[in-house]
Amino acid sequence: MKTMEFLVHIVAWIFPEFKFQWLVKESKKNIRIELNFEHEGRNAEKIARMFNRIPWLKVPKIIWDLTTERVLTMEFLEGGQVNDLKYIRENKINPFEVSDKLGKLYSEMIFVNGFVHSDPHPGNILVKKNEKGSCDIILLDHGLYATLHKDVMVAYANLWLSILSRDRVSMKFHASKLGLEGSMYGIFACMVTGRTWDSIISGIDRKKQTAQEKQFFQDQIPNLLPQIVGVLNKVNRQLLLIFKTNDLMRGIDHTLKTAGRMGSFRVMTECCIRSVYCEKISNAHTKIERIKFRITKYWLIFKINLYYTFLSIRQITVGMIGR
Repeated sequence: MKTMEFLVHIVAWIFPEFKFQWLVKESKKNIRIELNFEHEGRNAEKIARMFNRIPWLKVPKIIWDLTTERVLTMEFLEGGQVNDLKYIRENKINPFEVSDKLGKLYSEMIFVNGFVHSDPHPGNILVKKNEKGSCDIILLDHGLYATLHKDVMVAYANLWLSILSRDRVSMKFHASKLGLEGSMYGIFACMVTGRTWDSIISGIDRKKQTAQEKQFFQDQIPNLLPQIVGVLNKVNRQLLLIFKTNDLMRGIDHTLKTAGRMGSFRVMTECCIRSVYCEKISNAHTKIERIKFRITKYWLIFKINLYYTFLSIRQITVGMIGR
């Protein structure tokens, strides 16, 4: 850690525009947390309680009699890594089901619960076919979680809704709630979606990312590095782990070849609406206001489901015509 801190200071001295001091602070804070296995055990139990209504999510039980700050003992759960396509094919697991369940799980973590497993690399997510023929998701390594305060969670949900509705004014407003002023909202939107600005304005839920767009996006990163560093330096600290989580989840979708599915946008949008309107309901001053917000919430969710059903049918129809 001292070496990392030294190197960051050297880089900052040579290139003053690249401010990475936040990286050292966050790493120091997170390493201490990750190395405390009792803390990890408590996280595992917390996330298991949060999602106890979801039968397909499996979290290893902690054996507390054999657990200390330096030793973690837990239940053994067997499965294949989420990116092991050979295992998935051999066990006849539907990769789209895996993607849908992960999308639902992480959308609820980020936008509804504000407690996010922040190390979802393939080694920490296992899949296994259950007795009913569907797949279970096994979530491992609970050392690192992002905890989002209610105001941050709602602002981030509003940001996503504004991105999906292609509302630049709303994007700018909600980005400012997360610490980003002025034109920084544009690069921020690209960072959280992993899409180009042109795609965002066209509608990322309407058009899948092409190989050309992905290559263009990657090619532009070196040119935009000062702006990216600026965003990372200014954005609310609680979102830093969310960036990492988003990238890892996109990587899993890419491996499973399930990226850009309508279902994932539908679930995420629904969770964003729930987040925003639950906050409005809790802050309502009268019973009439609460009823109005509840009706609006359910109406918006109904419209969203209708909209994405239409998009899915259109996508299937276009695909059939193309053949």
